[in-house]
Amino acid sequence: MKANKITTQMGLAGFMALAAAMALPAAHAGFGLPDIAMSGNATKADSVDVGSLLSQQKDLMGRFNQSMSNMLIAQALTLEAGGLKKEADLARATADNYKDGAVQSKDMLERDTKITVEGSKAIDGLMKKNAVLSADGQKKLLNAVPHYASGTYEGTRLPSSFQAWTDSAKSGLNGLAADPMNAGKLTAGLGDVAIIATNLPALVSSWTTTSKAFLTYAKSNKVDTKDLSSKMGTL
Repeated sequence: MKANKITTQMGLAGFMALAAAMALPAAHAGFGLPDIAMSGNATKADSVDVGSLLSQQKDLMGRFNQSMSNMLIAQALTLEAGGLKKEADLARATADNYKDGAVQSKDMLERDTKITVEGSKAIDGLMKKNAVLSADGQKKLLNAVPHYASGTYEGTRLPSSFQAWTDSAKSGLNGLAADPMNAGKLTAGLGDVAIIATNLPALVSSWTTTSKAFLTYAKSNKVDTKDLSSKMGTL
C-alpha cells in the first residue's frame, strides 16, 4: 500500500529511480552523515533533515565532477605530450563539461566513461613506446602531475562516500511517506547518485590504471612525479 501511495505521489519515473538506487550494495565506510533514528520501518517525517541530505548530495556530486575533470585534464595533457592531439582535444572538451557541472544523464556519463577508458589505453600505449619527449612535452607531463594526484586520490574515495549517502537517504525516505514533496526531492537525489554510482567501478579502475601508466611514462622522461607517487602509495 505504501509503495502504491508513493508511486502515485511522485510519479513512476521518480519511483523507478528510487528502486535503482536501493539496488546498490550495503556501505562499509562512512561519509560523515548524521544517523537517522529508525523504529521498525518508519520514523517521523519531521525527524528527517532532507535539506541537510540534499546539501550533502550536492557536495558529493561536486567532488565527483572535480575528480572527473582533474582526471580528464591530466589525460589531455599526457596525450598532448605524446602527440595524440585528437584524443587530447576530446579529453579536454569532456573535462570542461564536468568543470561546469553540465553532465547529468546516464547516457552522457556512460559516453564519458568510455572516453576516459580509451584515453587510459592510449596513455598505456605511449608508456610502452617509451619515446623520449621534447622539453615542451616534459613540461606538459609535469603540469599533469597535480591533476592526476588530486583526481586519483579523491576519486578512489568516492564509492564508499556515495554508498554511505545512499544508505542515509534511503533510511530517511522511510519516514517521508506522509510528506510527498520532500520524499520527491530525496528520491530525485537518489536517482542522480545511482547514475554515477553505477559507473564508478569502471571509472575508478581506469583512473588507477592511467595514473600508474603515467608514472612510468613520466619517470622515463625524468619528470618529477613526487606528488602523484605519494598519493598512489596510499592506494
